[in-house]
Amino acid sequence: MIKIINETKAIPLVKYYAAFSGILVTALLISSFIPQAFAADLAAFLVPDRDRSEASFMGVRTITLRYPEGSTIAQELNGKNERLSFTLNGTAGGKNNTGMNEVIASINRALIEAKSPVQVSQAGMSYSGVLRGGPTSATVSYKVELEPTLERFVLQRGEGGQSGHLVDLEWRGIDITDPLVVSSPQNGKIAINQPIGLFQALHPDLAEKLLNSEAREIMTDPILNFEDFNTPMSSWHRLFDPVGSYGTGVGLQGTEGAKALSVYSLGESSLREGTHAMTEKDATASIDGANVNIHSQNPPPSAQITIAGYANHQENAGTEFAVVTAEAPEGVQTSTGGFPIQVLLVLGGMMGAIAIFILFKARK
Repeated sequence: MIKIINETKAIPLVKYYAAFSGILVTALLISSFIPQAFAADLAAFLVPDRDRSEASFMGVRTITLRYPEGSTIAQELNGKNERLSFTLNGTAGGKNNTGMNEVIASINRALIEAKSPVQVSQAGMSYSGVLRGGPTSATVSYKVELEPTLERFVLQRGEGGQSGHLVDLEWRGIDITDPLVVSSPQNGKIAINQPIGLFQALHPDLAEKLLNSEAREIMTDPILNFEDFNTPMSSWHRLFDPVGSYGTGVGLQGTEGAKALSVYSLGESSLREGTHAMTEKDATASIDGANVNIHSQNPPPSAQITIAGYANHQENAGTEFAVVTAEAPEGVQTSTGGFPIQVLLVLGGMMGAIAIFILFKARK
């Protein structure tokens, strides 16, 4: 009798363990992808037949300053909750006074340095800087997004059929080093590509002290540095999408007749690519006799490049490009690098549903 009672009690424990395991695995699967949804550093949809496409480069940076309570810097920053955000647009050679023509010129110089033939004729820019101060620390977050129109990424045009277009891929890893001084609508000139720019706009005296200290390197470190995307294309996840549901979410619209999409993504940690870590830097500076610790961090890289057509990436003499045809040749492998995110999320959802069902039955 005792044996029967023990077995009866053991069954619910096994069910609860199975349910907990399913929920835990589901949470791990979903949580591993959540940061990616909010840190899309690079996104582009290339249409070779058009040879003119939009792209988005987003630089994100967080800087934390730690200082003694009651110090001069503490008295200036404690209780502050300040935000500066604005959007600008411009064209190459434009004569407006916003500074966007210089921004576009800097992008084009970075493309030349990256050995890419791509050039930009127009671009939009969004800037957001937030400073929150407390008695012993202050956190400053930056988000700078460039939305350039890429042109001349087609290196050679195909003649139809399986003779594909040659599309340049070197543009993805540009490093913009100029401060990029623009005129904001309400706060005058601001260097959007350097962390010090926000301090110069909101706390100019403190900005001068930071620039004259050991913190200068961190405070002038360019935000729009995308060299992490120079990772070889062979290590990016690749998905061939024959119906256009993954890359754009709107099917095959706007592809100029292409019958498929090729999606390259970077940022998902896996056994093949390893783990993508954040970039962190530290410095200690003396401000008005007080030691201030400065910590800078960038999130791990995250990117998605979608190409209208079937893209086969190649490399020659250190230069990467893709051969793009309207549709995939017969018998080719359609994806590399493991399951796409949708498959993993569906599997995670199924496991969670099964776990909840088991838990519900165990309680009866």
